[in-house]
Amino acid sequence: MKRKFKFSQVATPAGDAPVKGEAMGNLKIYEPGEILEENGVILEVGERTSDADITFDYRGKLAIPGLVDSHNHLPFAGERLDEFEMKLRGASYMEIAKAGGGIRSTVKATREASFEELFQQAKARAFWLLKNGTTSVEAKSGYGLNLEDEIKQLEVAKALDRAFPMDVVPVFLGGHDIPPDRDKDSYIHDLVEKIIPEVASSGLSSYFDAFCEEGVYSPSDVEKMFRAALEHGLKIRLHTDEFTHTGAIPMAVDMGAISVDHILFASDEDIEKLAASDTVGVLMPTVSFFLRMEKYAPGRKIIDMGGAVALGTDFNPGSSPAVSMFFPLWLLVFKMGLSMEEALTAATINSAFVLGLDGKVGSLEPGKKADFLVLNFKNYREIFYYFSEPRLIAVYKEGRKVISLPRKWEDT
Repeated sequence: MKRKFKFSQVATPAGDAPVKGEAMGNLKIYEPGEILEENGVILEVGERTSDADITFDYRGKLAIPGLVDSHNHLPFAGERLDEFEMKLRGASYMEIAKAGGGIRSTVKATREASFEELFQQAKARAFWLLKNGTTSVEAKSGYGLNLEDEIKQLEVAKALDRAFPMDVVPVFLGGHDIPPDRDKDSYIHDLVEKIIPEVASSGLSSYFDAFCEEGVYSPSDVEKMFRAALEHGLKIRLHTDEFTHTGAIPMAVDMGAISVDHILFASDEDIEKLAASDTVGVLMPTVSFFLRMEKYAPGRKIIDMGGAVALGTDFNPGSSPAVSMFFPLWLLVFKMGLSMEEALTAATINSAFVLGLDGKVGSLEPGKKADFLVLNFKNYREIFYYFSEPRLIAVYKEGRKVISLPRKWEDT
C-alpha cells in the first residue's frame, strides 16, 4: 500500500556521504513537501508526489529525517550519581578516574549484570532516545574489558536491534580503558591475540574502537590494536583528544579510520589532515557542557577546511547522560558556530555514514527507509529559534508511527 504524507515543509540533506565542507550547508527544501512511501521505503519526495492509497495530512507541520546518534554507549549497568555530585563540587573527570571512579566503576556494574538486566536497562534508554527523535543509534561495548563481558554487551546491542523500532549498530570498544584487574601491556596482548579475533569471528560488530588519552592508551598502543582489528576485517574508530592533544589523529587517518571522536584538542595540522580525508570528526558538545569545560571541538574549522563532521550524544553514565539529539544539535549552532543547515547535516546523513547506514537512512530520498520526524513547525529554522522545545508530534520508523506525542501542541 502506497502512503502519502503532506507537510508545509520537508527539509533534508541529500547526496553522497560524507557531505564535506561547504556542501554541509546545503539542504533540499520542499515547500510544500510530500513523502510517498511503500513498505517502509521512500518512493518519492517533492512538492508533489504520485497518487497514493492513503494520505496523511500534516500540513502546517515540518518533516526532517530521523536523527542519527553516531556515538552512544547504550549497553551498560548502573549510574554514577555520586560522581556527578563530585563533578559539581569541582572534581575533574580524570581526578575521579584516578580515584577509582569513572569507566572502571561502570565496568564493575556491567560485569555483575546479567544479559537480561543489561538488555532491559538498554531498552529503557533506547525508548528515551526514540521519543526524542533518534531513529538510528550506535551501541558501544567497552564496559566489559574482557572477552565474556564485551560479547555480552554486543549481544545486548544485537538483541535490541532486533526487538526495538530503531537501527542499533553494535561497536566493539575493546580499547576503552585498562581493566581494573589487568596491567596495560598484558591486556593489549590479550586484546590483539585473542579478544579482537574472537569478536571479529562472532560477527557481532563490524567496528573496533579505542580511547587514546593521557593515562589510558597512547597512539602506539592504539596502533597495535588497530592493526589487529584491520587484519581481522573490522573497521576502526577512535576516541581521542578529549582532554589533551595526543597526536593520534594523523595515525588514525592514515590507517583509514571511519571517524575520530571528541577531538577537542586537535591541532591545526591534525584538522588539515582530517579535512583532506574521508575520516569524519564526530562532535559531542554535550560532554563539554556536562563536564563544564570551556572548550568545544573545532567543528567550524573542520568544515571551513573542507572536512566532514557528524554528531553524537556520547550517552554514557559519566560524562554525558544525554538522551536527546536536539540538545547537542542546538549546541552545534549556539556554542560551536555551525550553521543550522550544517548542524542538521551532521546529525543525519553524516552520522549515518559513520555507522555504515548512509545508503539506508540519514536523508529523505527515494530508496531509503521512511524514517522521519514530524514537528509542529512550518520551517526548519524554527528548530533552532525555539531552541528549548523541539515540538515533536510523531516519530516514524520505516513508515510506521512509533511515537505519537500529545496532540495539544498542534493547537499552539
